[in-house]
Order: sequence, then C-alpha cells, then structure tokens
Amino acid sequence: MTRPRVLLAITVYNGRGVVERALQSATALSQDIADIDVLVLDDASPEPGFSDDVARWCEFHGHRYYRSPRNLGIPRNVNLALLTAMDADYDHVIISNSDVVYGANAVDELVRAADSDVRIGAVTSWSTNVSLYSIPNRDPDRHLGDQADTDAVARVLAARFGGQTLDIPAGISFSMLIPVPVVRTVGLMDPVFGRGYCEETDWSQRCLAAGYRLVLGLGSFVYHAGGGSTVDAGLLAPGNTTVPANERIIDLRYPEFRSHVHVFYSSGALQELQRQAVETIIANAVERTGYDVAVGLRPEADGSDADQPVRVDLVLDGERAVATIVALGFTDTIAGPTLDVAATVRRRFGDPTTVDLFDVGPWASRSAELLAAGGDIVQHRNYPARV
Repeated sequence: MTRPRVLLAITVYNGRGVVERALQSATALSQDIADIDVLVLDDASPEPGFSDDVARWCEFHGHRYYRSPRNLGIPRNVNLALLTAMDADYDHVIISNSDVVYGANAVDELVRAADSDVRIGAVTSWSTNVSLYSIPNRDPDRHLGDQADTDAVARVLAARFGGQTLDIPAGISFSMLIPVPVVRTVGLMDPVFGRGYCEETDWSQRCLAAGYRLVLGLGSFVYHAGGGSTVDAGLLAPGNTTVPANERIIDLRYPEFRSHVHVFYSSGALQELQRQAVETIIANAVERTGYDVAVGLRPEADGSDADQPVRVDLVLDGERAVATIVALGFTDTIAGPTLDVAATVRRRFGDPTTVDLFDVGPWASRSAELLAAGGDIVQHRNYPARV
C-alpha cells in the first residue's frame, strides 16, 4: 500500500523566539504513517538578519525554505503552500503557524483522522490557545511548550482518542490538515482578508458548502503559543485576538455562522470531550509522578511542575469541600460533602506521595487521616493566607 505524502507548510513572519523551536519539533515528527516534507514559507520577515537565520536553521534540519520577495500577508502565503501541494501531487497539506510545538505523533494522528472518512475536508489539531478548541489550561506557556511535555500530552490523547473526530463549524489553520483533492475542489484562501485572520473561517464555510466535513482530530495535539509575531507586526491590536474588519466580512458572507457556532457550543459535546481529555491527562500524570495533597491553603508553587508530583489542594468552602487537581497546568475539581471529597480523591488516585496539613479543626484533621490512611501527615503552622 502506498504511504500518503504530506506537505507540512510552516508560515513564518518574524518570531525569533518561537520559530527555531517549531523547526526542531517538525524534525522530530514521527513518520510511521506518512512521509512528511517540511516547507518553511517566510513572508519577507522584516527583522534584519532573521530570514538568513531561518534559512540556516532549515538547511540544518533538512527543511525546504522559501522567502517571498515582498510581504504577501497570511492568506497569500498560505496559498503558496496549497499551490505547492497541488503541483507536487501531495495527498495532504498541513497549514501551520510557526509558534507551535508538535506532539511527535501529531501528523500521524491528523492523517489517521482524515483517512477515516473521504468526506472529511479538514482536520484541526487539539491544542492550547486555539479559541473554542483548546483543552483548558491555567498557563500553557509556563507548563507546556517544552517538547517532552508536549509529547507526553500528545501520547496520552492519542491513546485515549486516536482516530476519533468531532464535527466543528470551522477549522483553525494554526495546525490544520487538508486533503489535497479537497483543495482542488474548494480552492485557495481568499486574499480579500489582506494580511490575515478569518481567511480559514471563510475557506471552512466554502468547504462545508461543497459537502465536506470539518473535524477536530481528538488524537492530535500541537502546543500553540498564540500571537507569535502578529501583535508586534501590527496585525493585531494589543489585547485583540482577531481583526474586526475581517470579522465583518464573515458576518456579511455567512450571516448564520455565529448561530451555528452557538448551537455547536451549546450542545455540550466539546465540553464533555475537554473534560475527558483533562481527566485522562491528569490520571496519566499521577501514574508517572504520583501526587501530593495539601489540606488547607498552602503557599503558591514556583517554577514548572513538569517533574513534580501532581498537586491536589483540598479546602473547605462553606458547607462543602473542594479538591483542585493540577498537572502541567490542566485542572480538574472534585466537590461535595466535606469528608466525601477526601475519600473520592484517594479512591481515584490511590496513595498520595505526601499529605500536608495546613489547617486546623476536625474536618481538616479527619480529611488528612483519610488521605494518609495511616501514613505520615506533615503538619504546618502558617499564618492564614485567606481570612
């Protein structure tokens, strides 16, 4: 059987702090399922010497590199990738931002999702900082972005959801795979969107109108820093995540689009999958590192928690107890009657690594005893952080 050929097109415009990391990550991608060629499209980055550095990095990693003679804007730069994929007869093309770190299996999982149904027109990766399709994270730039951490999350999601998809109202081209036959049918990105933003929303609506499906690939995870160079370039105003003028084009062309997004989100299907993803990531982290639990308010942690046990904070909130579980910035909560929560935490995760007691009173002492189950409890005497 012929292996699918994939063109991974990374669009670049400045971004010295993120581009080299993305290129390194692309080099480490698994090619178990598909043959991957990487093409870096530099949209005439204006920072002095930066394009030379990108060309040198590409040569080192064995990636193809092209610098436009003048700035084209995101839609036209993406179109270079789509045209290249058609001209070279690739099976799939992936449009990718440069402020990303790919899970090593990300492309394999995108291809698996796309090949699950010939009606699929585009597959978007799960990530952080991708609008609705983010797996909620307290601070992804602090806890993720390292290749090892991204790979760990990617492996967990592939094992839990590999090949599964969720139909969505629009794709997001931070990391979006498109089968090349679909490009031939639907066409290129519309240059009316100028320097960029909303062009993939417009393309998505044309794709749906052509009878294709747009899906989220639940087994593919790509970390996305977000706004790698767009604010500095003046494309986005500080504090904005889109371009209002381009949003108005979408509203004019597709007046039903926002209501379709509302119906999609109101169904709860995405939120349920997000919940499952977080639970799975946390359970895997506990398996790898164990967990420590604090009863009462403990001091804030400093630095990365990548190599630390999963953190569980158990506090009394009025008439109920609340346990907050955090791993790599992903957060889950268990709430309920006072002593039931401690029992639930222990039943779900087993023996804790440590039990720290930061509170006094019968509830705190009894909860710590339930969690420790005869093991040691470390008693702390802190001035209360909350009164």
